[in-house]
Parts: sequence; C-alpha cells; structure tokens
Amino acid sequence: MGTSQAHAGAVGEPAEEDVYVVPTSFAQQRLWFLNQLEPGSTAYNVPAAVRFSGTLDRGALERCLREIIRRHETLRTTIGVEGGQPVQIIAQPPGPGRPLLREVDLSGLAEGQGRSAEVLRLAREEAGRPFDLERGPLVRATLLRLGEGEHVLLLTMHHIVTDGWSMGILLDEISALYGAYVRGEESPLSELPIQYADYAAWQRENLRGEALERQLSYWREQLRGAPATLELPTDRPRPPVQTFRGAQEPFALSRELSERLKALSQREGATLFMTLLAVFQTLLYRYTAQEDILVGTPIANRRRTEIQGLIGFFVNTLVMRGRVNGRMRFRELLAQVRRDALDAFAHQDVPFEMLVEELRPNWGLSYNPLFQVMFLFQNAPRSSLKLPGLTLTDLEVDSGGSKFDLSLSMIETPAGLSGFIEYSRDLFEAQTVRRMLGHFESLLEGVVAEPDGRLRDLPLLTAGERRQLLVEWNDTRRSYPKDRCVHELFEEQAAKRPGAVAVSDEKGEVTYGELNRRANRLARRLRALGVWPEELVGICAARSTEWVVGLLGILKAGGAYVSLDPTYPKDRLSFMMEDARARVLVTQRALAGLAEHRAELLYLEDYRDGGGGEGEENPAPLATAENLAYGVYTSGSTGRPKAVVTNHGSLLNLVFWHHRTYAVTEADRATQVARMGFDASVWELWPYLTRGASVHLLDEETRMTASGLRAWLIAREIDIGFLPPVLAESILHEEWPPDVRLRALLTGSDKVTLYPPPSLPFEYVNHYGPTEATVIVTSARIPPAERADAPPLIGRPLDNTQIYLLDRAIHPVPAGVPGELHIGGTHLARGYLHNPDLTAEKFIPDPFGGEPGARLYKTGDLARYRPDGQIEFLGRIDHQVKIRGYRIELGEVEAALCQHPSVEAAVVVLREDAPGDKRLVAYVVPKSQPPASSHELRAHLGEKLPEYMTPSAFVTLDKLPLTPNNKIDRRALPAPERARPELGEEFVAPRTEVEQLIAELWARALGVEKVGLHDNFFDLGAHSLTVTRVHSELKARLGKEPPLIEMFKNPTVGGLAQYLSDGGAPSQSALHEGAGRGDARRARRQARRGARPQG
Repeated sequence: MGTSQAHAGAVGEPAEEDVYVVPTSFAQQRLWFLNQLEPGSTAYNVPAAVRFSGTLDRGALERCLREIIRRHETLRTTIGVEGGQPVQIIAQPPGPGRPLLREVDLSGLAEGQGRSAEVLRLAREEAGRPFDLERGPLVRATLLRLGEGEHVLLLTMHHIVTDGWSMGILLDEISALYGAYVRGEESPLSELPIQYADYAAWQRENLRGEALERQLSYWREQLRGAPATLELPTDRPRPPVQTFRGAQEPFALSRELSERLKALSQREGATLFMTLLAVFQTLLYRYTAQEDILVGTPIANRRRTEIQGLIGFFVNTLVMRGRVNGRMRFRELLAQVRRDALDAFAHQDVPFEMLVEELRPNWGLSYNPLFQVMFLFQNAPRSSLKLPGLTLTDLEVDSGGSKFDLSLSMIETPAGLSGFIEYSRDLFEAQTVRRMLGHFESLLEGVVAEPDGRLRDLPLLTAGERRQLLVEWNDTRRSYPKDRCVHELFEEQAAKRPGAVAVSDEKGEVTYGELNRRANRLARRLRALGVWPEELVGICAARSTEWVVGLLGILKAGGAYVSLDPTYPKDRLSFMMEDARARVLVTQRALAGLAEHRAELLYLEDYRDGGGGEGEENPAPLATAENLAYGVYTSGSTGRPKAVVTNHGSLLNLVFWHHRTYAVTEADRATQVARMGFDASVWELWPYLTRGASVHLLDEETRMTASGLRAWLIAREIDIGFLPPVLAESILHEEWPPDVRLRALLTGSDKVTLYPPPSLPFEYVNHYGPTEATVIVTSARIPPAERADAPPLIGRPLDNTQIYLLDRAIHPVPAGVPGELHIGGTHLARGYLHNPDLTAEKFIPDPFGGEPGARLYKTGDLARYRPDGQIEFLGRIDHQVKIRGYRIELGEVEAALCQHPSVEAAVVVLREDAPGDKRLVAYVVPKSQPPASSHELRAHLGEKLPEYMTPSAFVTLDKLPLTPNNKIDRRALPAPERARPELGEEFVAPRTEVEQLIAELWARALGVEKVGLHDNFFDLGAHSLTVTRVHSELKARLGKEPPLIEMFKNPTVGGLAQYLSDGGAPSQSALHEGAGRGDARRARRQARRGARPQG
C-alpha cells in the first residue's frame, strides 16, 4: 500500500503503484468527456449535508466510511486515459493510517456570531469545490464540530462514481454500520457479489448484436427528424460554450393540489410521473410554440438484482418526445405521454451515450445533444440516516452547477409534491425561473380542473400577471383636443408668427404666412374640383417646400393625401393612382408624365407668388377627426402595393404625444429626411408645423456620407432630428462638439442594432411602429453601452395606445416569452383601402379593450416584455430562420457582429443560392480599411455565439443597399463568391510540420484519404470519441496538451495549428519525442494491469 499524503478532507486517495485498470461504463465515458471540455466544472458534484444533534461517536463514523469504501470499489476509483479513451483506475482500500474525515472546529463561534451562516458558507464552498478526475479522490468527507453534541457532516461525491440510488445505499449502509460499531459489533453487511467494474465490463460485452440493434432501431425511429434544440426564451444569449454554472429555485405544491393530480392520474390509467411530464411538456410548448419537444428523464437502470446494492453511476437517460399542438386536449397528450413512456421503459437498455454516437445529432459546445431540458420525479421514499443517540436534520446544499438549460426535479412526500428547478445562470435570471414555476403551478391547477381543456387555452398566467400585462403596462390614457385637425393647428401658428420660417430645402425657405397662403389657394382650387372629406388626392412631387404646400392644400380642402414617390417605377405609380381612385393629381410639370392615369392635374408651380387665381384666406374647415387624413402605400404579399388609410384623430394623437414628449417649441428646428411615400414623413412634418417650429429638408447628396450628414445637422442648428437606423448609426461614433445644438436624435422604422457611446452629447431615442398604426406606437431612450447582449429596446406604448404580446390563440404571453405584437387604441389606422377582407384579417376584434368595435392590429412582428414592462423587438416572424434543425434569430447575429470594433454595420441573411444549400451569409460594412478578415469576424462571433449561429460566408460592402424608404434592401445583397478559401470549398494542402501532423492524425481517425487545411473535422464525420482520440495523439506527439475544448473551437487543420502557434508552438524535437513519453506512460500502466485483487 502506498503512503502518498491524502488530500485534505478526501476519502482514500489512490497511490499509482497499487492500482488496476478496467474500462469505464458508457455513462462514465460521457461524464469524463464533459469534464475534459470544462475542467473544474462543479455541475456533476453530488453534495449532501446532515446535522447531528446528540453524542456522536466520531471513530465509529470514520470506521463506517472506511468500510463502505472497502466494500465499493467505485469509491476508490479515478479516471485515467489510455489510447485516447478513459479508463477506471481502481486503488486498494485505504489503510488504517490514512484519515478519511477532515474536521473543522467551529465551536469557538457562538450562534449569535454567525455560526449558522459559516456552516452554510462552508457547505456551499465544499459542494462547489471541483474534482480532479485523474488525480482523485472522487469522494470527500468533512465533519464540522459546532459544539458538544452538535456536528454537521458534509459529504461530496462526483457523479461519475454515484447516482441518486447510490446515495440511498450509502445512507442505508452508514445507518447499519454505525449502529453496529457503537455497540461494539462487526459489520452486519454481507460481502458484495460483484463490483461496478464488473457491470462496466458486462455492459460493453453484452450491448451488441441483435438485442442491441432491436433497441437502437426503436430509438432511431422514435427520434427521426427531431429538432436539434428546444428554443426556450432566455434572458441572455446562449454562450458559445456551456459553463454549467447554475442555481436552484425550490417550490412546493399544496397537499390538495397534489392529491387531485394523483386522482387525475389514476382516472387516466397513468402514473403521477406521466401526468407531471405531460404538464411540463405543455409548459414548454406554451413558452416556445414548438410542437416537437424533447425532454430527458433519468431511469435507475438497475433491472438486474446483482447491481441493486452497488454504489456507482448506473443511471441512464431516456429521451421523451412530445408531439404537441395547441388544439390537442390535455387528456390526449397524457395518453400520448403514457404510451411513449411505456415504450421508452421497454427500450431503456441503450446507454444515452451510445444513442448520441449512433444518431449523431447536430451538436455543439453550447448545449446538450438531443435534449436540453430534464425532468426528474421520485415517488419512492428517500433513504435517510438513522443513527442511535442522534437526531438528524438534512441541510439543503446547492453545488452551484447546472447540467442542462433547465432541470425540473419533483418528489412526492407526505405533505404533497415539492421540488426545485435547477437552471443555467448563463441563460436565466432567478426571477424568470420563479415566474416559470408560477406558470407550471397554474397549468397544474388548470389540468385538474379541466383535463379536456385544449393546451393553448389552459391557464398559464397568474391573476396578477394578467392584470399587469393587459392593464398596468397599457395604462396610457391621456386626453387630447380633437376639435381641430393638423392643418387648422398649422393655421393658428401661421396667424401667430407669419414671418417665421416654416420649411426650408436646398433651394430656399418659406415662411408660415407664405406657406399658408399658397396652400389656401391650392385648397380652394381643389374644392372647386369637388374634393371633399374622405376623398384621396394624389400628390407626386420632389421633396421640397412645394411638396409641403401640396400636402397642406389637400388637407385644407377637406381631402386626404396619397404621396407618390417620383422615383418609383411608372407601373407602380400608375397602379397607385388607379387603386386610390384619385380624380386629382397634384404634381410638378417635370413629373407630370411619370404615371398613366385619368386624373386632373394641378401643378404646384402655379401656386407660387400669388398664382393660382384663388383666394388666400383659410377655407372653412370640413374634415373632422373621424375623416381620412392620408394614405400610404406599402409592399403587399401579392406583389402589388396596398394602401393604408389613417384618420385625422389618430394623427392628432401622434402629434400631441410628440409635442409633450420632446417639448417642441416654436424655436425648434427639425429634420425631414424620409421619402415622401414613406409614413415617417408624416411624423417629421406635422408635430413641428403644428407648433410653430421649422422643418429642414435634407438633400439626397448630403445623406450619402456620415461626415456630410453630421456637418449638415451642425450647420443647420437642428434641435430634433429623425434618421432611419442605417443613417443614425452611421453618425453615432462621429466626433461631436460638446455644445452641439442637437438635443434629440430619433430613429425607428427598422431594427436598431447599435448603442450610442457615452460621449454622445444628445439623446438617442428608438421608436417602433407599422404604417397600420400611425407611424410609431412605442418609444425608448437608448442608453450608452459599450457592449450589450441584445439590440436596444423599443420601449413602452405611446399615449392612448395598447400593446399586447399574444400567442397563436390570442392569449397574452408572460414577460420574457416571445409573442406576436398586437396594437390597439387610438393610434390604429382605419384599414386597407378597398380591401375589406385583408382589413378583417389583420385588424381583429380586441378581446381586452372592453369598448364596442375596438380592434387590434396583428403586426407579424415578434417581441417580448422585459420584467420592467419595456418591450424587446425580436424581428419579423418570417425573419426567423432554421438551419440544420436550429432556429436562429438573425438580429442576434447582427448585434454580435456590430460589437466588433471594425464593423460599422452588418446584415445577416439566409441564402439558398443552390437548391438545398442553405447557409447564413453576413454582409459587413467596415469602419475603416483594411476591413476585418473573415477569420477575425468568425473568431469574434465564436466568443459570443454558438457555432451554428456563425455565418459560413462574410461579404464586405462599401455600404448596405437601401430601399427608397431607407430600409435595408435585403434582396439587393449580392451572392457571396463560392471559391473563397476560408469557406473550405477547395482542398488546400497543409504546409507546416504541425499542420501536416494534425491532418495526418485526423485522416487516420476519420478513415479518409486526406484532410485539407480548411476542412472542418465535424463536416467530415468527427464526433466526441474521435476528438478525444486525436486529442490524446496530439498530446503524445507534441509533448503538450491543448485543452480539449480548443479542438471544438478550432475544427480545421489551419485553425488548430494557428491556435497552437499562438499559444507557443511546440519545438521540432517535441514533435518527435512526445510520442515516446506517451508510449512509456502507457507501458508502465499496462505492466500494472492484471487480475482484480480480491477483498
């Protein structure tokens, strides 16, 4: 027996010369692999803590531990590596001179001096201390002495040598042994017939042939076409590599609810496990809207009587697949779960690890393969320590780890059902998990009350949440005057300040008085032509002061305007005129022939300098708040544009909200940037012209460069400006004088990705809204941020506007869960012109408003509430893409790209340039030359996102193509060149000796003729076992050990060689000598291999 010094508090540290070597079980092999990926992780620590009150016989307790370690080889096992594969290294039982129980004396601390807090601190510290699987030991015991008659035992084991069943065996054996030892008797326990190593050998020997194939065939069919991931909404983006940092949130159900669940299970011929799993699947469905859900569940895997008394890692994991939809009734789902569970139990012998290798699911370092959510249920009474002369109390200890994204653990006790959720702290906040538990309990209450309820209709929200979502966060009511329309408010300003500048463009400016007179002449002519409220009048003019004259003239006449952008194709303009049924077109002579129509033409030039032959007094108002104010054509799914028409009342609500929010005064100078056919122009004009401020039209040439745009804003002394996100983000990082007059830069109409720098001397404000709801419906100031996990928020609803985030069944979704954004309230447009069917489809009855005729607009946008009520925009429902089974939000990738210091702007799209060849392509505008290389950008994203979210191609552009409305024109993005070497499309031979070695090892491991410099190992068929084999060979041949995780982060010959070079390339002699050292180590260990010692 060796005499190596024991680790403090460790049980039975093995001495290398007294070991023997056997294969690991499949389950141990996988845990070892995960430990290699994340050395030092405590996710698989299994802690226990028990308080002893009474007279403790310390010697008897230590003798118990010594005997149990002697009996169970697995408790003196460590994990080594041979030939790239893990093996069990089993040491002899510890001798009597080796201490097994570390003592910590806390008796000097009085209870009032924080003794209890210190006990909990030490318990958490011990539970969170990592194990070294190779050096061991994998069991630790610590005894805290609190005083005479008060002790706490801390026992921590690594999951690779134990499981839940084993912990019960351990406690039972301690109880039996301690009682015997304090009575002076010998062990009452009979010798074990076999050991865990026998099981591991039996498993590898017997899991083959026809019996295995029969079980594998079931799982292949059961999991065919299953999704790669469960897309739970998370508080933070998934990191590129799991850290397994976790926490727990406990809960308990009432005895009444617990009994009702048991009764429901009995009526349906199901177990309580099946019922709870079905409710959990329902919860996951309601959170994700996925109709195919995979959940892991452990099974004891001790069907053979010989192993039922062994301590060891026997537990297996089954994958339960739920095919759900909202129309399904809970009773139907429960029947499905019952059937699938019984089938799974009948095919439980296939180790999960073998299943993963057999199915080879898409997998990465950021999540668990096949499933990411676990459900555990224990209905048998747990073993507990019963020691004579002592009163024992279990202490709850959290190791601070989480093996999966979420694990729901439940246990049946005499007081009812209780449990906890263990969750990844990388992904979730504690308050999110607490909300989730509340929703789980709501569903449990719902299914016992109505087992025939449809899954989509079962209650999810608490009463308090529902009120918060529907009422409190939508409490936006504010009165505003509706007795005058915007043109009448303009007339008041013209009367007060006729000489003040109203509008300016690159050719000059016009005062309020002149603008009013010219618009009045035009309005009177329009009235003479019979223009009346509810009639649409076309206006096609260049962005200029004359264009504004035309808009005002149409409104003063009582009509509603439809702005036609002269840059649009002739066919599109002709269709708009025909569809609008416009009898009159207000235009400029140079543009008169742009569209085919039968309308009467009025030329804006005729109304300059007293022209037009009409009176200049304000015409008597005809339009009211209920009449149409304007129409805007937007893209239609049929290929033809569709017109959205909006009333004066909705426009007035926007105007008065803007006045109040941005404190608009007659001294303010504002921008007008949007094209005339874009609804943002409505927002840029009327809030200022109704307040006496001046509006300054930005010319097309100035907007082309960030420096020119910045200079124009400064020179024109703009106070409040609006720019679409592409233009706004181009100037955020320009240098601004600290005394710049600009006090607010507004943006919106497209997704915002960048945060402003802290030095920005003005406010940057985001807005969201569709044309169907009077330009904008939410607003949020964007705070400075150097780095951010998500794009800026879109904020809260405007006055008299309601925002509801709803699921497919029009039920409100909880905070944090994505839902389709619906808009209600005064801000809604009237609908689609001459299209009642589409209006009825998109403007649905409001089930929450309580007012007759109230409607909601279905935006088709995804969003979610933050816990404080602010709204996070997630993107279009149809912009979510799927690749290889992964659902990807393109905006998340874009936001991560924009955090690279050399990236000015970025767009990511899913392309399918060849049939079946779907791939993500990133388009990047650099801040300076030379641009970042694809390798740099890929490495940058590798630090922030899972591998499957990294684009396969990067295209550098001088600028992003824009639509006439200054939105990104995704259809104009060019296809990437196919022959770029970094895409790995062409074979490139390894060049250096290190590259050649890596390529040689991979070619041999994968059974291929050659591996190129840029070939991806995983695309060639690599999996976790081949990675560990190659990793072991590299370690031997190079004389140094790259972390296993780097093999996944650098999955090409070139990438891995570059990593090794950056970390200090191995010497040439090491390339040739490293193998000898590895061979010698294996030879020494092989010499110690032999028959298993007895005893």
